[in-house]
Amino acid sequence: MLLRLRSVAVYACAFSLAFACGSSNDSNPGPGGVDANGDKVPDDIGKLADANGDGSGDTIDVNNDGVADGWAIDTNGDGKGDYLLFDVDCDKIFESYDTNRDGVPDTHSSALPPKAPPAGCTLPPLSGSGGGGSGGTPSTGGSTGTSGSTGTSGSTTGTSGSTGMGGSGGSGSVDSQLGKGAYQGTGMTMDRYWEEDVARNGVGYKFIANGWGPKFVDHNISYNGTSFTVVSFNGSRGDDYEPAGFPTMFCGLYSEKQSGGTPCGLPADISSLKQIRTGMRWTANGNMAAYNTSWDIWLGNGDSLSSYLMVWLRDPPQEQPAGAKALSGVTVAGVPGTWTTVVGNVNGRPIVNYVKDTGQDLGELEFDVMAFYNDAKMRNYNLPGARILSVAAGFEIWAGPITNLELNDFYVDVKK
Repeated sequence: MLLRLRSVAVYACAFSLAFACGSSNDSNPGPGGVDANGDKVPDDIGKLADANGDGSGDTIDVNNDGVADGWAIDTNGDGKGDYLLFDVDCDKIFESYDTNRDGVPDTHSSALPPKAPPAGCTLPPLSGSGGGGSGGTPSTGGSTGTSGSTGTSGSTTGTSGSTGMGGSGGSGSVDSQLGKGAYQGTGMTMDRYWEEDVARNGVGYKFIANGWGPKFVDHNISYNGTSFTVVSFNGSRGDDYEPAGFPTMFCGLYSEKQSGGTPCGLPADISSLKQIRTGMRWTANGNMAAYNTSWDIWLGNGDSLSSYLMVWLRDPPQEQPAGAKALSGVTVAGVPGTWTTVVGNVNGRPIVNYVKDTGQDLGELEFDVMAFYNDAKMRNYNLPGARILSVAAGFEIWAGPITNLELNDFYVDVKK
């Protein structure tokens, strides 16, 4: 089963014709070499599949679960995808493929055989088989990348300690909605600023790859409805503490983009809202890089952004939220656990962060956005804006490498 790659730009720069725009580490020696057509697949094993000849590579679903597992190779010249490609040594050349559909490469290029993989280079699992790397911590600042959203970058004064995967956060007697989604919209992208309208249970959301940071290098992300996997990510923190990227799923108006499909209920006047219930489940799969797992909630007047409200489920030791610590041991009505509040300004706008302590990661949480909003207002934190513009969730990543970091499920349920 072939699933179309969602972006021509991915194929044109990040995957195939990348030797005009790739790094000096690329292994292609040019025309007449091991990859004469520049598609990142050595010519002795085949070429990147492109069944309809539109210049956009094809992905393949080898275990028939409806989710793309990766790029497809055409081994017989008919343009169709035959097997799943692999970059075993993470050098950006796909020199191996899997003929028996078990997710393990068994055929390799003899012209460019795979080298010993460097530390942190692992094979991505087939969809539905688990796996997932760790991501980056949220930061609300820095410049806005072209077509990317503005991150919320923080300072670099971290506290030491290992990052363990914590439990889940319950939400009282309300039934959990996590794990109950029917997803629409699937794909895989290496495009720095790729965006796609997706849906969960018929409600519209938008996925953005969002590699906006000044020291972003590359990423490979698969998505299915409101879930996504950061298959790989490379980059480093900017000079002003900007994250390299912030792959994000959102409902509403976020980074000058509106989620499509059936409206999710945002933006909405705060005075009209009874509840905005949201939930997220994620899996680190051993990733220990500098990343957070967070909600990024935008408030404003009309369609103009006025302030940020963030909720962090993971606070990496290497990075911290924008602002200064206000309180620790904070409890929020209707939300389990305790939080540290960090308040400040980003891009000239106020930000309020509710943060789990480093090493106390929560693997999932469901809550009413208005509970955090009301708590912030009760504490007289500066949080201007008469509307909730958007509710977004994802991983702010300051440094790679990241492999197979998963956002397993995300939803927003607006009640007026």
